[in-house]
Amino acid sequence: NERVALWQLAAGDAALARQLGEDYRHASGRIHELARAGRFQGVLEGSPGMSLDRIARAARNGAAAELGTLAELLPETIDASALVLPAALHAELEALALRCTGRDRLAPQLGPATRARYRPGVRALLYGPSGTGKTLAVGWLATRLGLPLYRVDLASVTSKYIGETEKNLAQLFARAEHAEVVLMFDEADALFGKRTEVKDANDRYANAQTNYLLQRIESFEGITILTSNSRARFDSAFTRRLDAIIEFPLPAPDERRALWLAHLGDGHALPLADINRLAAACDLAGGHIRNAVLVAAVSARTESRPINYADIVAGVVAECRKLGKQPPHGLLREPP
Repeated sequence: NERVALWQLAAGDAALARQLGEDYRHASGRIHELARAGRFQGVLEGSPGMSLDRIARAARNGAAAELGTLAELLPETIDASALVLPAALHAELEALALRCTGRDRLAPQLGPATRARYRPGVRALLYGPSGTGKTLAVGWLATRLGLPLYRVDLASVTSKYIGETEKNLAQLFARAEHAEVVLMFDEADALFGKRTEVKDANDRYANAQTNYLLQRIESFEGITILTSNSRARFDSAFTRRLDAIIEFPLPAPDERRALWLAHLGDGHALPLADINRLAAACDLAGGHIRNAVLVAAVSARTESRPINYADIVAGVVAECRKLGKQPPHGLLREPP
């Protein structure tokens, strides 16, 4: 109710104020800054006034959300069309988005046993092989929620000095909670890994740090998304605290075909038969397909022509070498 009232004062639109106040947990100071940024955006666009889209864009650009050097703002807008994923995975991500937008409205619907320890924070782990779209999905989620996405800089957060890592994390979570952002811990197992058997003081300190993280992430009232290549690297006590654990598998041939088409766009001269051939022969994830297309695009651009099959073959070969694997059998043959 307080947030709705603050938005009403800042925006002057009762319906908009109710939606913003109920869906977002912006602090009072940030509400003022976002309203001002939204009005300024309206002036620039030649149609003064406030709208949900303008407020969301101001938030996504990190207006009044200062996390210092502990995290990096990723301002890219990721449209749903950029996500080439199985339908079941899309549904899991959509459910996670709904859990985030409805987190403040859940408590009244819950029974007393659940409501007693309910906190509005949302914690999720996205795991799977490299290149399967985890980071892209987090970008889509932040875009969908209309919130800025910050990637935690592990180099700035972690310290060899006892107590400094916890101090940095406490500062990070406090600022993120105040600002209402999506926090992403990339390669999160580096921080949230399994506790070890205590054999010396170093092990005792490492376990104390993990214990602090477990407690702090549970009490954090914002949105935290972790990504990792493996679920097995996390402590079971930590995974129990997560609201969602979503696996990103390697794409099947049909999904690889869609990925080739999505990454190639319209600037290519490949018939559909060649794209089907690539999808069947190349067991590459989306990130690796993107890299192969970029290599092909450079060759085509140099000669001022559309991307052809030979360009793509060169890109696939280059990507396979990077991955330390042999190019797919039969790929170098001329297509029929």
